[in-house]
Amino acid sequence: MLYLIAALAALAVGPLMGARAGPVREAEDGPRSALASVLEGLVMAAVPGLIFLEFVPSAVGEGEWGVLLVLLAGFALPVLAERSSRRGGKPVHRWALIAGLSGFLVHAALDGAALATLPAGSPASLPLAVILHRLPVGVAVWWLAAREINRPAGVVALAALMLATVAGYLIGAAADGALLDTAILDSGPLRLYQAAVGGSLVHVVIHQNGARATGRDRRGEGWGAILALALLLAVVVAGMDAGPHGPANFLSRLHVLSAESAPALLAAYLCAGLLSAFLPQRSVRWMARGSSVSQAGRGMLIGLPFPVCSCGVVPLYRSLVRRGAPPAAAMAFLVATPELGIDAILLSIPLLGPQVTVLRLATAALAALLVGWWVGGRLKTADPEPEPATAAGDRPGTLTRLGAALRTGTGEVVDHTAPWIILGLGVAALVTPVLESGWLAGLPPVADVFLFALLGFPTYVCAASATPLVAAFLATGLSPGAGIAFLITGPATNISTLGLVSSLHGRRAAIAFASVMVAFAVTSGVAVNAAFGALQVPSLAALMEETPSALQQISLVLLVALFLRSIVRRGLRRFVGELREGLGWAH
Repeated sequence: MLYLIAALAALAVGPLMGARAGPVREAEDGPRSALASVLEGLVMAAVPGLIFLEFVPSAVGEGEWGVLLVLLAGFALPVLAERSSRRGGKPVHRWALIAGLSGFLVHAALDGAALATLPAGSPASLPLAVILHRLPVGVAVWWLAAREINRPAGVVALAALMLATVAGYLIGAAADGALLDTAILDSGPLRLYQAAVGGSLVHVVIHQNGARATGRDRRGEGWGAILALALLLAVVVAGMDAGPHGPANFLSRLHVLSAESAPALLAAYLCAGLLSAFLPQRSVRWMARGSSVSQAGRGMLIGLPFPVCSCGVVPLYRSLVRRGAPPAAAMAFLVATPELGIDAILLSIPLLGPQVTVLRLATAALAALLVGWWVGGRLKTADPEPEPATAAGDRPGTLTRLGAALRTGTGEVVDHTAPWIILGLGVAALVTPVLESGWLAGLPPVADVFLFALLGFPTYVCAASATPLVAAFLATGLSPGAGIAFLITGPATNISTLGLVSSLHGRRAAIAFASVMVAFAVTSGVAVNAAFGALQVPSLAALMEETPSALQQISLVLLVALFLRSIVRRGLRRFVGELREGLGWAH
C-alpha cells in the first residue's frame, strides 16, 4: 500500500510544479517563468525517452519488427493527417494526444498491478523504478493536456491515471500474479497498441510550437532536458526491464561504445579548433591544385595514416570544408581517415593475416579516391570563413589563437556534430545484438557481401575496433569478401557521417556518397571472393570484452559535459534541430 501511495503522489508532482510555473502557452497572459521553460524541456526529452526505452531496445534485440513498425506508424499517421487536413495540425494534435493518454492509462493500470503482485522479498529497486518513471509521466501528461486543451483537462487526465493505477492495484491484489503475467503483461496486441499510441504521443511532443528565442528560455529548456535524462537513467538503473535485451543492456553497450570513442572525439574537437585557428590558407590552396583526381589523392594521402576514427573525423571534415578545402580532397580525407591507421594495420596482420591486410589497405585507398573524385569532384567549394581582420604587425599571438581554437573546437564544432554523434552511437548500440547473431555467417557468398556492406552503415566502429569484429566473423565461416565489404563501409560510413554530408552539401550528395560506398564495397567484396577464394585467416577462439580504461572513462565524462553544455546553451529544440535540418525534415 505504501508503494501505491508513493506512485499516486508521483503523478501529483506535475500540477504542483505547473502551478508555480505560470502560463503554459504563449497565448496566456503573464510572463513566462524560467520553471515553465524547464518543464517544457523536461517533457520534450522525457516522453520520447520513456517510449524509446520501453519499446525499441527490446524490439530490436528480440526481432519484434512489428512493434517497431507500429511505433513508426503511430508517429507518421498524424503527420499525414496534418498534411491532408485543411484545418491545420491542432485537431490532429488533440486526437493524437488523447490516443497517447489512453496508452498511459493502460500502462498506469499495469503499474498498479505490478505493485500489487511484487514477490515476497523482492528488492526495493523494482517498485522504485515504477515510482521514478511516473514522475516525468505525471509532469508530461499534465503539461501536454494543459497546453493542447486547458488546465482542467490536465487535472482530469492525471485523475484518470490515478484511478487506473488504483484499479490495476486492486485487480492485481485479487488475481493470481502468474495469470496476470501471461494474460495481460505479455499480451502481444496490448503491446502493439501501446506502441502505436506511444508513437502518436511522441509526434505531439516533437511538434510542439512555441520555440523561444531568448537565452533564458533556451537555457531553461536545456536544463529541463538534462533533468529528464537524469530521471530516465535513474529509472533504468533502478530496474526497468532488466532482461537480456532491455534498456539496461542497451545503455551498457552505449556506454562502452561512447567510452571507446571519447578520447578520439576529444582529440578531434581539439584538432578541429586548431585547424580553424592555425591552418594557413596556402595549405588549403595546396589541396586545391590539379584536377579532382589529384585533389582526391592529396586528401587520401593525408587521411590514410591519420589516427582518427569515424567519430572523430566528422568535426575535422566540417572544419576543412568551412576553411574552403576542395570537396574532392575533403571527402577523400573523410573516407580515408577512419578506414585505416597505423594501429589498425598492426592489428590487422595478426588478426586478419597479411593477405587480408594488403587487400584492406588497397580497397581503402581506392574507396577514398573514388568517392573524392566521383562525389566530391561534383560539389561546389564552399566560401572560406573570413579570418578576423588585423592591422599590419598586429597579428594575434599564439595564446590568443589557442584560446580561439579551444572555443571553436569545444563550442561551435560540438554544437554542429554532437547530435549526429549521439545518434550514430545510439544506432550502433541498438544493432550490435543483430550483428552478433550467428545466422549472418551462414548466408550465401554474394548475399553476405551485399548484406555486410549495408550493415556497415549503422555500425559505429573505428578501423581498429572493426578488425577483431571482422576477425570473429571470418573465423565462423564468413567469406573474406564480405569482411572486406564491412571494413569499407563500417568505419567510413554511419549516421553521423551521412548526416553531416547532408547538412553541408545537401541530401543528393549524401545519397551519392552512400551509393558509391555501397557499390564499391559490394564490387570489391565479390571481386575478392572470385579472385582469391578462401584466404588464410588466423584462428580466433573468442573475443574478450574489454572494460573501458581510466583514460576512456575520464574522456567520456569530459565529452558528456561538452554535450550537455551544448544542450543548455542552445536549448533542446536547436540541439535536435541539427538532425532535422540535415535530414531535410520540415517542421
